[in-house]
Amino acid sequence: MESYKNIFKASSLFGGVEGLSIILNLIRTKFVAVLLGPTGIGLNSIYNETRELIHSTTNLGLDVSGIRGISKSYEEWQNATNEEDKHQKELLIDKEVCLLRSWVLILALFGTLVCMILAEPISYFTFNDYEHTWGYVLLSPVIGLSTMICGELAVLKALRRIKMIATVSLINVILTLLTSIPLYYFFGIEGVIPAFILLFISQFIAITLFSYKVKRPSFALNKQHLAKGFPMLLIGISFALTGMINHGAQLSIRTFINNHGGLEVVGLYNAGYTIFTTVGSIAFASLSSYYYPRLSGVINNITERRQTVLRQTKVTLSIILPITLLLVSVLGWIMPLLFSHEFDSVVPMAQVAAVGLLFRAIYLPFAYIPLSAGDSKIYLLLETISATILATAVIVGFHFYGLLGAGFGLLISNAIDMCTSVCVAKVKYQI
Repeated sequence: MESYKNIFKASSLFGGVEGLSIILNLIRTKFVAVLLGPTGIGLNSIYNETRELIHSTTNLGLDVSGIRGISKSYEEWQNATNEEDKHQKELLIDKEVCLLRSWVLILALFGTLVCMILAEPISYFTFNDYEHTWGYVLLSPVIGLSTMICGELAVLKALRRIKMIATVSLINVILTLLTSIPLYYFFGIEGVIPAFILLFISQFIAITLFSYKVKRPSFALNKQHLAKGFPMLLIGISFALTGMINHGAQLSIRTFINNHGGLEVVGLYNAGYTIFTTVGSIAFASLSSYYYPRLSGVINNITERRQTVLRQTKVTLSIILPITLLLVSVLGWIMPLLFSHEFDSVVPMAQVAAVGLLFRAIYLPFAYIPLSAGDSKIYLLLETISATILATAVIVGFHFYGLLGAGFGLLISNAIDMCTSVCVAKVKYQI
């Protein structure tokens, strides 16, 4: 019962923060819908997915693989039996954190340069023109900031600073509201890039105010020290590839819709997809911050591993089921309130996609198993299958049935993901 209590406590904390974040996001979304319209939302969506793609590729998965080493050292520190042992484990944690931050700094600079150098071909791929080249050049520092933010967030996750993570998440939503709305109001679509830059600068400052209190900033860029991070990099590369594949799939979907329907339709699709992901985030908010570090710490114990996964799945399902039923029932009524009447046509898509959240509630806890075990090849294979099915299902669905077909594509892809992850968990991990 104590384990369920802890899971519900973490889920309630992050779910509560996520609920408050959703309210603030709804206010922001309403302003953005009115100020930018579907076209502006479509432009913002493509820029953001491109940022995510480059960031997730160039950070080499350290925001995920970096958690494992620190988390295991932290677990050993918790289980230390005397002060001397605790002190040694504390020093080991400090070294792991320094190693992660050093590599994160290097990869942040690398990601910035990649975006800057490839701005022209990226512009042609996403918009089929070169008019947005300078937009991507200006966006390049945001790539580096994204990597630095994720690195500090990984430190807090590994050290189980749950309340800090929840606080930072709430602050980030407030910063998003405060930085974007004024720029959109005064500059319209031209304010999209400046809003990105200002937002990520403020988010970086916010998270370092917390993470640097937990572990003071330290970097060691000599070859001998950096070489110790190669095992972490090797594991992380697989995670980076999965990030590249997933965000590549999302960008491919939006690019296809843009080429066949225009930015306005991209904006409509993104509005429906945002509702799908936002509602899911209430139930899934604690997975990466509480469940994943916990699972990483007990992954070698078969009994604990099985209990941790199944308990989390039960809790996640119990939370998402009533939320999904409520969403499907009232979405047609609240859509004009969330956005505007320009977005009414996306309601059927969002309702169909929302049913997929029930499958996703089972899929996600099982998907974290190979991640926690460090089985990068299995994780890469599962994510590749998932991204391929997602892109194929949504694109085919949109091609034949428009936005409603895209909604069915999201539903089908989540159902297949669930079946695949559960089968792998039973065969490979005895769950």
